[in-house]
Amino acid sequence: MEGLFFDGEKRVRLGEVDPHPHDAGDVELRATLAGICGTDLAAVAKGTPPVAPGTVLGHEFVAVRCDDGRRVVVNPLIGCGQCDLCASGRDYICRKRAVIGIHRPGAFTRTVFAPESSLFDAGGLSDRQAVMVEPIATALHACRLSGLADRIAIIGAGAIGLSAVFVLRQLGRTEVTVTDPARCRLDYASAMGADVIEGRLSGEFEAVIDCAGATSAREDALAASAPGGRAVFVGLQAPEFTFRPGFLISGERSLLGSFGYNREEFKEAIGLAANFDEAWVHEISLSQAEEAFNGMIAGGADPGHVKTHVRIN
Repeated sequence: MEGLFFDGEKRVRLGEVDPHPHDAGDVELRATLAGICGTDLAAVAKGTPPVAPGTVLGHEFVAVRCDDGRRVVVNPLIGCGQCDLCASGRDYICRKRAVIGIHRPGAFTRTVFAPESSLFDAGGLSDRQAVMVEPIATALHACRLSGLADRIAIIGAGAIGLSAVFVLRQLGRTEVTVTDPARCRLDYASAMGADVIEGRLSGEFEAVIDCAGATSAREDALAASAPGGRAVFVGLQAPEFTFRPGFLISGERSLLGSFGYNREEFKEAIGLAANFDEAWVHEISLSQAEEAFNGMIAGGADPGHVKTHVRIN
């Protein structure tokens, strides 16, 4: 099979890949559309999270079951199923979790395997809407951790940031500020319902969600948190971050990390995705994916292409 895989040299390559190793009981799927995520780019360019050379990437995807032909959306986060976290419904932060497309072969190839428990009916969603379920679920989880405050800011109008605007609007929040250095992305945020758009955050908010992950973004998120407020970190770009503990303590501010989503949030995201506007989604073929992916790593991608989906078949 042809697939897009990490070559071990901070690049991806399109070429022949071995048949996917999988666990007993996994369901064979035929991937149809998969999204390129910032996590994929960080894994290849910076090794965070670490990915073994030869791994086929792709954890945001819609597929068709090979056994009965049903279209499914796949939750790529797989817990061990035996620990305290899995027992409490927090398998997404299981200490032994595996992520499809990171720790096991992903969807940038025709055949992919996943546990039955990871599969959800795609219903009437279009392929583009179905692939956005995973980013929407990620944004939904971060928004919930923020406390769903009345005055909330989002740093970074990439796929997760714009998904967060979408989620907040769907949940009825009205005072949403979005920052991003790219004007075209701010225009997307405005079209999705952001009240205020600006290049860099100013003012004070009950909650700030950092979807960029750069050091400056994290500094801004914490600095703009009001006393008693929350800063939620989603972005993974910078590997380290330092802050003034006194500022956190004296204002009783909370600093939270946000990773993934639980099963209920993933199912809720499927329902939300039916109302999703795909205006900022760009679709390419698998034959174009190597050049596009490596171009993003090199920083030459069009900022207007907020999200790129790869058509597998």
